[in-house]
Amino acid sequence: MIACGMPVELTREALLAFRHRRWDLVRAAKEAYWAEETRTRGPVAGFAAGEAMWQHARALDPAWPSDASRQADLEHHVEMCARLRRIADGLARR
Repeated sequence: MIACGMPVELTREALLAFRHRRWDLVRAAKEAYWAEETRTRGPVAGFAAGEAMWQHARALDPAWPSDASRQADLEHHVEMCARLRRIADGLARR
């Protein structure tokens, strides 16, 4: 299997190790990293991260994003927005 452009063997042990990671430490490390990035680089840090993701996606699929994938993405966002609105409405009526 290929994940993020790298070969990955999905063994039971690998999946269990991933499941049992110290997710609290992963979260704390990410928060510390982004706090420092934002402190030192300001909003540019977020723009640079977005650009890096764009470049990675284009490296995996030079045709990305296609009109069809953009349309599917828009439809997904519209549906998610509608679901969140229904949840918010339901919570507001309690």
